[in-house]
Amino acid sequence: MLSNRSLDRSDLAKYTFTPQAASQIESLNITINDLIIDPSFEKILERAKGRVEEAIREGEVRAELSNYPIEYTSYPVAIMFVKALGDRFLYRRYATAEAKRASKLLREERDTKLLFLARESFGWRITPSGDAGRYLFLHFIDYMRNASGFREAKWKLVNRAVRDGNVRITKVEAARLMESEVEKRILEGLLAGDEVKLPEQLGSHLREIERTLEENRGKIRMEALPSEVIMEAFPPCMRRAYEGPLSGRRASHMERFALTSFLINIGMDVEKIVKLFVSVSDFDEGLTRYQVEHIAGLRGGRTKYTPPTCSTLRTHGLCIEPDDLCRGVRHPLSYYRIKVRSIKGARGGKKEPQTVA
Repeated sequence: MLSNRSLDRSDLAKYTFTPQAASQIESLNITINDLIIDPSFEKILERAKGRVEEAIREGEVRAELSNYPIEYTSYPVAIMFVKALGDRFLYRRYATAEAKRASKLLREERDTKLLFLARESFGWRITPSGDAGRYLFLHFIDYMRNASGFREAKWKLVNRAVRDGNVRITKVEAARLMESEVEKRILEGLLAGDEVKLPEQLGSHLREIERTLEENRGKIRMEALPSEVIMEAFPPCMRRAYEGPLSGRRASHMERFALTSFLINIGMDVEKIVKLFVSVSDFDEGLTRYQVEHIAGLRGGRTKYTPPTCSTLRTHGLCIEPDDLCRGVRHPLSYYRIKVRSIKGARGGKKEPQTVA
C-alpha cells in the first residue's frame, strides 16, 4: 500500500478533496485578511472565482495544473465564495462540477494511486482482483452507498458479479463511484455550519459570480430536463392548462403564455404546441404559430422565455389544487424535473411513463 506521503504537490492540485490537501492548505496559515491585503494572492482569488464560474457555465471545473499551489489553494477559497452566496442551487452545481473534475482525473490515474485515494479519502474496502488489474473488488456496503442513486440497470446489485461480499467493478466505474463520494463531501460541507460573510473588499468577486449564475440559471435548469415530455410529471397548474385547449376551453393570456413556455422548456416541438390550440374557438393558426415561435425565441428578439414562477401563477389565479410537492418548489420546471426523477426511479425502467404524443 502507498504511504501517507505518496501524494505530491501535483496530486494535491488534482485531488483537492483529500485530507492531505486540506492539511497542506491548513499548514499555509492563509487568512482572509491575507487574501485582501497581499497582492500576491490575487491569482488565487481569480482562480477561485474561475472555478465557480466554470462550474456554473460548463458544469465541470477544469484541471489547471500549470501552477500546483494556486490550484489547490484556490479550492477552499472557491468553496468560501459559494458558501457566502448562500444559493442552494449553486451549492449542488458546484459540488457536481468539482466531482466531475475529480472523476476525469481518477480515470487516468495509476491503479495504485486510485486505490490509495479510495481508501485514505473515503475509507473504502477495495482491493485489486489479481487478474492483471482488469477489475477491482469493492465491499458491497461501500458500493451501495454510492451506486444506489444511479438509475442505469448496470449499477443494480443484482446485475453485478459479487464475491465474498465484494462487488466487482472496473477502474472507470471506481472513478464514477468516487465522483459520487466527492460530490456528497463537498455538498455536505457547504450545507454545514453558519452563514459566511465576506468583507466588502471581496464583494466584486462575489458580484461577478452572482451575475454569471443569474445569466446561466435558466440554461442550467433546462439541461436537467428529460428529452421526452412526460405528462404524469406535469404540475397541477400545467396539467389543467394543458387539458384546457384539448377541451376547447378559452384561456387567459397569462395561462396561454405559461403553458406554452412550459411546454417549450420541457422539449415539446413547436408544431405540436400549435396543434394543441386547434380546438380553441378563437384559434388562428398564423397568429398562434407566431406567438409560439416568439416565446420559443425563434422570432422577434430571439429570447427564449421560461414559465412564470409559482408565486406569479398564484397571483393570476392559475395555481390550481397544489399537491404536497407544489409546496416545496417555486417554479413549474422544478416540479417537473423532480417528478420525472421520482417517476423514473419508482418505475425502475420496467414501464415507460405516459409521454405526450
